[in-house]
Amino acid sequence: MPRWIFFAPMIGLIAAAAVIGLSLGRKAVTSTETAVIERVAARYLMDAGGEARITDCTARPAVSEQLWLVVACTPPGGTEAFEYFVDRFGALEDRGVP
Repeated sequence: MPRWIFFAPMIGLIAAAAVIGLSLGRKAVTSTETAVIERVAARYLMDAGGEARITDCTARPAVSEQLWLVVACTPPGGTEAFEYFVDRFGALEDRGVP
């Protein structure tokens, strides 16, 4: 039996780990703050409805190490803000809706 057959599973695992790592790295590098804020603001428009506008939203850096941004959207005449918590890959982790 050829010796390379014994190493094939390990080579396959290393190749799969490299593909996954490069894919996640590319996603993290190509996610811009502007694109994430615009996507979250569009989500806010669906959640708030009515007189909500994209310009109601602002973003700030998150305090938690697992999160990247906190996008806060205050509707016109509203006192409580919709808060959306975004991770480093641009995915919505949690939201605080009044």
